[in-house]
Amino acid sequence: MLRQLTVAIATLIALSHSPQSRADAWYEIEVYVFERQNQSTEQWLKTPTTIQTERAIDLTSAVVGQAIPSVTEPTAPCTLVYDADANSRCAELGAATGTNNSAATLGNSTAFSYRYPAQIGYQIGSNSPVSSADGVLLPSSRGQFASIISSLSRERGNRSLLHMTWQQPIRSKNAAKPIRLFAGKDFAGSYHFDGRKITSPATNPPQTLTAESGANTVQLTATPSPVWELDGTLNIYLNHYLYIETALTLRQEGRKLMAQYEDEAGAVTAPKVMTPYLMAIPLEQNRRLKSDEIHYLDHPQMGMVIQIRKMSQPSS
Repeated sequence: MLRQLTVAIATLIALSHSPQSRADAWYEIEVYVFERQNQSTEQWLKTPTTIQTERAIDLTSAVVGQAIPSVTEPTAPCTLVYDADANSRCAELGAATGTNNSAATLGNSTAFSYRYPAQIGYQIGSNSPVSSADGVLLPSSRGQFASIISSLSRERGNRSLLHMTWQQPIRSKNAAKPIRLFAGKDFAGSYHFDGRKITSPATNPPQTLTAESGANTVQLTATPSPVWELDGTLNIYLNHYLYIETALTLRQEGRKLMAQYEDEAGAVTAPKVMTPYLMAIPLEQNRRLKSDEIHYLDHPQMGMVIQIRKMSQPSS
C-alpha cells in the first residue's frame, strides 16, 4: 500500500512539472534584419534549399497580402482588395483549420489564398492586431528598436530588410512552431526559385479563375509562388533556457558561369558563359539567449537584432 502511494505521489509530481500540465508562457519578440552590402569572398549555395513552412506561423500575409477567395468557397470572409481587417478574418479562418496563412482549407477545398505586391516594406505591423492561438502581430509602434535601427541604418552599406514585433507562446523544442519571416522584393517575375533567370514567358498561359465578391463576379489570375528577397523561419523554444534557430535566406542578384543550352538528355551543347543568377545566401544559426537582453547575430551579408521580452500572460 505504501509503495502504491509513493508511486502515485511521484506520478503527480512528474505531471505537475510536465509541459502539458502548465499553460504556455507567452513572450514578446522583436526582430530587425538588415542587409550589409559589402564585398565578400564567401561561396554561397549554388542551389537554394527549400524553405520548410508547413508548420510555420504566418503573421505577415494577412497584413501585406491580397486575400483571394476560392472558387469553391465564394462566401469565405475575404476581400479582393488590400484590407487588413478582412485579411485578419481570413487568418482566423486559417488558424481555426490548423493551416498556415498562405492557404487555409475547409475540408478538402481551399478557402482562400494570398496574392502579394511586388515589394514589401521592411516595417511589418498591423493597426488591427493579427492574432491566433499561436501568435499576435503587433503594430510597428510597439517596437523598441527605433534607436538601434536609426544607428545601423546610418552605417554605409546597410539596408533595412525586416522589422516586426509579435507575441507568441514559447514551448519545448518538439512542440514549438517556427515563425515565418519574409519581406523585400519578389523576384518571381524575373527568376526561378532555383536562381535561373527567366528568359522567356512561361509556356503555359496564366490560369484564370472566377470568384464572387458580394454581388460581383471577378476574374482572378493565378500568380507564381513568390521568390522573396528575404525568406525563412525563426524557431524559438525552451529547453531549460531560451533558444533560437534561424533558417533565413537572402536573395541577391549576381552572375554565375552556366551552360546556355542543354539537349534532352541534359548534356551541355554550348560553352558556359557568365549568366544573370539569383544568389541564395543562408543565415542559419542556433543560439541560446537570455530573456530581455538584446542579441545580435552577425553574418557577412546581413545581421539580425532580436530581443525576447517577458510579458504579462494573456488570460485563458
